[in-house]
Amino acid sequence: MHEATLFAGPSAFGIPPASPAYGGIEQRPPVRRADIDRLVEESSGPGVVVICDGVFHSEPAVSHAEICRALDRGWQVWGVSSLGAIRAYELRAEGMRGHGYVHSLFERFADFTDDEMCLLHFPEEPYFPVSEALVNLRFAFERHKQALGIADEAERDVIDALRALWFGDRTEARMRSVMIETGRIDPSVVERLMQALVNERIKTRDLVDLLERRPWRTAGLR
Repeated sequence: MHEATLFAGPSAFGIPPASPAYGGIEQRPPVRRADIDRLVEESSGPGVVVICDGVFHSEPAVSHAEICRALDRGWQVWGVSSLGAIRAYELRAEGMRGHGYVHSLFERFADFTDDEMCLLHFPEEPYFPVSEALVNLRFAFERHKQALGIADEAERDVIDALRALWFGDRTEARMRSVMIETGRIDPSVVERLMQALVNERIKTRDLVDLLERRPWRTAGLR
């Protein structure tokens, strides 16, 4: 029997398939409308579901109502990294639990928007990313800007400029050019920051952290 069911796609890119973090976890593709209802109906009793990535443009996104139905039937529903973090924040009063840095940004920044988590990616495994999630750059700035000598004003200018773009246009190349041209950050510093971003994508780190911690073991069933 699986310990939890995980719906994930591009946020899991780069995690080795044999990673110990996946031990006892049933892996499914990004969640779609009715997937949670289907999981609940095919299961013999309440369990744990982790929503990480989900479809939201090409097909209807997972609904608040089906998540609430799972919660009402005793399931623990956790959200992390991407669409899961969004739903966890929206349904925090209903019992859905959120985890990680990305989820925390909804409380920390009044102007934090859903599309900072979005990116273009290949539609099948391994869900190779084509663009870059802005939240990954936000985390890289927060973690490394002081050591790299990047001013707060430069960070704000870069984030604001990238937020004005459609998420599919936020490629690594575009991020580099905005940091150099708008933020006036030295190209060598930009390269160091981008390398940190690639090595420490926070959406992926949040997911791995949740799977390693497995907080549902001590949270208790609702």
